[in-house]
Amino acid sequence: MGTTVKPPPQPEPASVAAARKLHLLLRSRDLRPALAYLATLPSPLTLLPNHALNALLRALAAAGRVRAATDLFRRIPNPTAHSFNSLIAALLGRGRRRAANAVLAAFLRSPIASPDSTTLNTLLHGLSTASPRPSPPYLLDLFRFLPRTYAFAPDAISYNSLLCALCRAGDLITARKLFDGMRVRTDSVSPNVVTYTTMIKAYCARRLADEALAVFEMMATDGVAPNRITYNTMLQGFCEAGRMELVKGLLETDSFKPDTCTFNTLMAAHCREGRIKEAVEVFSQMVELCVSHDSASYSMVIRALCDNRQFVMAEELVDELLEKEVLKKRGGCVPLIAAYNPVFVYLCENGKANKARMLFGQLLDRRSKVDFAAFKTLILGHCKEGDFEEGYQLVLSMLKRDLVPDDECYIAVVEGFSQKGRMKIAWEALHRMLNSGLRPSTSTFHSVLLGLLKKEGCAKEAADLIDIMLERKIRQNLDLSTNLIDALFKSNLNDRAYKIITSLYDHGYYIKMENLIGGLCEEKKFTEAAELTLFSFHKKEDLGLSICSMVLDGLCTTGRASDAFRLFYELIESGSSSAAAEPRSLVALHHALEEDGKMKEADFVAKQMRRAAARIRQMV
Repeated sequence: MGTTVKPPPQPEPASVAAARKLHLLLRSRDLRPALAYLATLPSPLTLLPNHALNALLRALAAAGRVRAATDLFRRIPNPTAHSFNSLIAALLGRGRRRAANAVLAAFLRSPIASPDSTTLNTLLHGLSTASPRPSPPYLLDLFRFLPRTYAFAPDAISYNSLLCALCRAGDLITARKLFDGMRVRTDSVSPNVVTYTTMIKAYCARRLADEALAVFEMMATDGVAPNRITYNTMLQGFCEAGRMELVKGLLETDSFKPDTCTFNTLMAAHCREGRIKEAVEVFSQMVELCVSHDSASYSMVIRALCDNRQFVMAEELVDELLEKEVLKKRGGCVPLIAAYNPVFVYLCENGKANKARMLFGQLLDRRSKVDFAAFKTLILGHCKEGDFEEGYQLVLSMLKRDLVPDDECYIAVVEGFSQKGRMKIAWEALHRMLNSGLRPSTSTFHSVLLGLLKKEGCAKEAADLIDIMLERKIRQNLDLSTNLIDALFKSNLNDRAYKIITSLYDHGYYIKMENLIGGLCEEKKFTEAAELTLFSFHKKEDLGLSICSMVLDGLCTTGRASDAFRLFYELIESGSSSAAAEPRSLVALHHALEEDGKMKEADFVAKQMRRAAARIRQMV
């Protein structure tokens, strides 16, 4: 017998291969690889089939990119009913009811696509959760109009969606009529566990425990088995209605196997009534029944224990929570940071801020809703223990989350770093405080400025601080301002020093110019001293003969006779007369000019010396 040769496999069509790869990429939460792949396709809107484009549309909507989903929908050549349904669901889910109505109108006008039961289900669910919610008559008209106009039969999901929408709208009478009508129908649509649970939940929300129990008994009569959600819904409703005898009877039901949600509901009920002991007992029973605790279990009991001032037991539960890494486990509800505030306060007041920080960090990792009070408690707790670095990191974490730390948080960090001598970080924290719109006290400004001046290499930061103080009209300190200018000259930041001096005087402040010029002369910086001397005379500030003579002598001894003469001439022109310097300094200036061959300038000095001598004789 001859062997049969299999024909070679046919190559996969390009559209099928592209759609398959796109579906695989869309399994990831990160849409960037899928969008990048889409950009590589030559004509993606014509190459990809509709089911692939619809999958991309749903993924964009689920990621919150509704505008991108809408743009993609408009570019689909022939949108199907599934395309319309996907976009309508996305728009209603984002509360964009007007845009959803516009898409629905286009859907009804479409020549190639028509609404189906999925459209009806999407509208009922989306409209019932939107704000404002439509009226019950509107929902009923919609329920009748679409199936009759477009010839499709509502399915069980449609009836359940309408029932849920009516319950959310608060029309229990109409909802009950629909429910009873479903029970007597003979067609394929009959109430299921979702139908009964929806009706039970509606009664429980109104605290109508007896009516909810009657519907629960109907389930057994109709042969519909309740599920976990049904039992927990009833349990929560009975607890909120205060019908603990019904709770006890429900727990004794053989078919009911309590889960974590069940015990959490019981603990919440006990905590609301102040029965802390009973709540702790329920918490312990979970271990005995091999039911795992979740973050809600711990947060409720810890909060209740703290409210009852049983902090030792609450801390033990915190230790257990951290050891078992409950908050790191996926699934379950997202915990509230605010629920742990009492235990944060206790830990930080008792020198255990690091433990509080570990707990707080795990809560943040779970994307819990941030809480200002918790941040503040931990910041002050770390600063109290001397860990200012961790306190400052929490301040930065607050700013990243658009929370503004208050004055107390900032001041604790600023003063802490100042005490440690870490002035650059103290200045940075103070600068962030100012950018947050807060105004520290004048003493805080002066404290940071003093620390910066004491720290070597911080003259620039100190100058920046002075500029901000002047801009915000913060009172200046004479000694600190003088020390700052001296530090700037020592750091060779002369231009910055002159600028700040001018700004200080323009704002009505002064510096100890005699001390400053004297210090410059000691450091042989006579040119800078001469500039400040002239500045003082222009500001009508009397420096005295000794200061002027010191500057003139220094310039002459360092071979700068021309600069010395220029200073002397400016002093004479400013109205200081020849008494601008001591006679010995004028003699030294005269000799220095003659040695440099500046005879004209030397004659001018000699003339001023003779005039000064004549005045002295006249006075005698």
